[in-house]
Amino acid sequence: MRQGLGAFAGARQLDRFRAAARRRGAIIATLLAALAVASGCSPASRTAPAVPGSTLLGLSANPADGDPADSIGSVLLTARATGAAHLHFGELWSDFEPSPGVYRSAELRQSLTAFESLGFRVSFNMRAIDTNTLHLPTDLAGRSFGNSAVIARTDVLVDTLIAIARDHPLLVLVLGNEVDAWLAANAGEFDAFRDLYAREVSRIHLALPGQRVGVTTISPVRNPNAWVGQQLNVYSDLAIYTYYPFQPGTDFVHLPPSTFEPDMAAMRAAAAGKLWALQEVGYSSSPLNGGSDSLQADFVRRFRTFVAGENQSDLLYASWFLYTDFSPAFVNTLLQYYGASSPGFAAYLGNLGLRHADRTPKEAWSAWRAGP
Repeated sequence: MRQGLGAFAGARQLDRFRAAARRRGAIIATLLAALAVASGCSPASRTAPAVPGSTLLGLSANPADGDPADSIGSVLLTARATGAAHLHFGELWSDFEPSPGVYRSAELRQSLTAFESLGFRVSFNMRAIDTNTLHLPTDLAGRSFGNSAVIARTDVLVDTLIAIARDHPLLVLVLGNEVDAWLAANAGEFDAFRDLYAREVSRIHLALPGQRVGVTTISPVRNPNAWVGQQLNVYSDLAIYTYYPFQPGTDFVHLPPSTFEPDMAAMRAAAAGKLWALQEVGYSSSPLNGGSDSLQADFVRRFRTFVAGENQSDLLYASWFLYTDFSPAFVNTLLQYYGASSPGFAAYLGNLGLRHADRTPKEAWSAWRAGP
């Protein structure tokens, strides 16, 4: 299943953030403060503190495609006002290192400063693997994860991230998104990736004691490739999953919302006593996916109720995907990115939001705002 939407959309969101800052020539944090005043959000509504120790709630807060680039500040304020305190985003390695040894570190630091200014705890994903695609820098393309040049460059990349994390403490540093999809299809690379992952986890822990490190995989429930995450998470500080409840063997048709609670129990069991997290949870409102506005709202209520009853000592964070439906044009971009197309897949990509692409709210938005 190709489900790596959150990290893909997060990178796009980050680009919009940067574009707004460059165009205005201002510090992003200052821009967001101005947006807070303009939107009429009081400081209390913006910060909506979570209960100490409770699982951090996340919302992938994306503007509508037609909105100006700086509107990302407004939707992030909206997310905070509804209780979201966690933000997950990422970069493709090939984008973060556009030429050998040249990194977009300053832009990443600027973005982290902005997110921190709003009170978000941030998890950052550096994606050499993104679901079913590989994103090594261009000059390393075609080389194995066990290649000496790849290992050396990964060390430098990780050292760069360590330096950033010293100044901008990360909730989790994640090294790959839904890696089980690509590694299962390229099983000959699994051992090399596992060894490199274990190496970098050890190096990060040595340089930054206490820094949580993980890798994201698709939910192990009904996942024939669950073995990938099980073996990699031997080295992880937590098990990180994405979760969309599909019926196996269908064109992205959802199981009923009542599947949610038993699936959460199964994922907790799969984590085997390790800290775990939900990077993405989503449910399409499209009838093509077996969904509807009311079914999606039911799923949202179950999600909010579940998260409210959890604790960070077990479930660190749980993030809903998505705030705004993707436009048809962006759905086409995603279909090209993943190299797959079907009516169900396109419907799934285009109907995950709490509001429609034209910004009108769905029933799920009312469910989200009502909370647990």
